[in-house]
Amino acid sequence: MGVYTASLDAHLRPAGTGAVSHLRPTATGVVRSAGATGARRRDLSFRLFVEEARPSVQLIFLMRFLAGAVLAAGGRFAGLGAQVTVAGIGWVLATLFAYGINGVCDVREDLVNRTGRPIARGELPPGVAAVWTWLCAAGSVVAMLSTGSTLLTAYDLLFLLLGYAYSAAPFQLKRTTAGASGAVLLMGLLTYAAGWTAAGRALPTGADLAVAGAMSLWMAAVGAVTKDFSHAAGDAAAGRRSSVTAWGEGTARLTGAVGALLVAGGFAAVAAGRPALLGPAAGVLAGGAVAVAVLCRTTRGDEARGRTPYRAFMVTQYLVHLTLFAGLGWAAA
Repeated sequence: MGVYTASLDAHLRPAGTGAVSHLRPTATGVVRSAGATGARRRDLSFRLFVEEARPSVQLIFLMRFLAGAVLAAGGRFAGLGAQVTVAGIGWVLATLFAYGINGVCDVREDLVNRTGRPIARGELPPGVAAVWTWLCAAGSVVAMLSTGSTLLTAYDLLFLLLGYAYSAAPFQLKRTTAGASGAVLLMGLLTYAAGWTAAGRALPTGADLAVAGAMSLWMAAVGAVTKDFSHAAGDAAAGRRSSVTAWGEGTARLTGAVGALLVAGGFAAVAAGRPALLGPAAGVLAGGAVAVAVLCRTTRGDEARGRTPYRAFMVTQYLVHLTLFAGLGWAAA
């Protein structure tokens, strides 16, 4: 945990700001809040930690896991079994770790970008968030070990390693677009793979591969780029070579737009071989890709709408998975 608490002072003085007095670690690395004690304080800090780890992102990771499991089970939700439940809980804890550690390590950037998350707004001390981060990592490993699956445990450990390497020193893969995109691509693929493994398949189905490949590429080629549009100031302050700071805003936006259309086009081509199962989801992805491409073009220079292309990317992910689940449920009825 010292990797976070030892460098908090550096994080808490972003360019152009003064010291942030509400973020002060104690000798134990856990910040003590005046007037808050016992279970109530722990409950509050955990709820703030979950908020810091972005519930919308946690939910889409769970949907990816479930998509892998349900497709591997032949579209039957009822036949998933207890191992999927235990592994799903473990995977949620792993994603809480990955995004919790990101919040702890991104204090400086989040203050500059005014993200409004609990650490940046001063309600959750980074040291407390770090404690919850590592507890989630430990709980994730315990859950995966309890399934008795060596493969699931290996996927979990690799995911935790990637989550750490994305944000924390000395790796900080987030510092470059290639590193960020590569990490999220692998984290997406591992999530789908964990789902189909938990459902009892060592090898994925063709539909599993199509969905996992398309939606993981959607994360890497679209999400990892469009998130940079509204984070340029913080990325520059932290010395990151993001798509915007390294290539310029125009090239970054063109890359995000073209990436969205290429991923959607590739998925549509694959879905043509299985139109009943994948066709509706491919149609939703195509519509979302057009929306992202248009927004990449039309929001340039509009600071108030800088995050809109990323929101379109996120909404599209949700709709694709919901469409897939609805189709599978309809077929099974």
